[in-house]
Amino acid sequence: SRMSTRPDYISDEIIEILSHYSVRTVELGVQSMDDEVLYASGRGHDAACAERACRMLLHAGYEVVGQTMIGLPGSTAQSEIDRADWLCRIGVQGARIYPTVVFADTALCDMMQDGCYEPLSLDEAVERSAAVLHIFEDHGVRVIRIGLCASDNLLDPALAVGGANHPALGELVRSHLYYRNLRELLLRAHAPVQQVYIPARELSVAIGQHKQNLLRMQA
Repeated sequence: SRMSTRPDYISDEIIEILSHYSVRTVELGVQSMDDEVLYASGRGHDAACAERACRMLLHAGYEVVGQTMIGLPGSTAQSEIDRADWLCRIGVQGARIYPTVVFADTALCDMMQDGCYEPLSLDEAVERSAAVLHIFEDHGVRVIRIGLCASDNLLDPALAVGGANHPALGELVRSHLYYRNLRELLLRAHAPVQQVYIPARELSVAIGQHKQNLLRMQA
C-alpha cells in the first residue's frame, strides 16, 4: 500500500510507526528545493527538510515518489529542472508532475488577484512540464501522473480560477516532449528526412492533439 504526506511530517517516530503497517510506498510533496519558492508558497518547511525526509525514507527501505509542482511563485524553468535532476540523483523511484492550479478562496488566489503572482499559461505549463518529464524519463524514473485528476470537481472552473487546468494535460505534455525529441533528431540528421516511421502504439502522442505536432513539423 501507499501513503502521501509532507516532508515535515517525516521523522524517526513516524517511520517506526509505518514499519508496523503494510506501507511500502511513500509519496512525498517535494514541491521545490528552493527556499525562497517554498517560503513564497507558504509550504511551511525548507529544502533541507525535504532532503532529510527523502533520505530517511529511502534509507528505511521505502519506495519514494516525489510529487513536484510547476510554476509556483518564484519558481523558474531551470529550478524545476534542477529539482527533477536532484530527485533522480537522490534515488526516488517515481514522480508526479503537477502544474500549479489556483483555487478560489486560497492565499494563492489572493496573491493572483493582488498582482503578486501570475500563474503559467497552458502553453508555458506544458513546455516546462515536458522539460521536467524529460529529466525523469532520461533517468528511468517512472512518472505516475501529470496534472490534477479530473475527479472531485478539481476541473470545475468555479473552483479552479487560474493556472494550467486541462483534462488531457498529461497527453499534451507527453506529446510536446515527443515533438521536442523528434525535432532534435531531425535537426541532427545528415540529410533531409522525407519520411518518419512511428511505432503504432506511439502514433497518437506523436501526432498530438488536433494534429498539433504534425502541423508544426510541416511548417
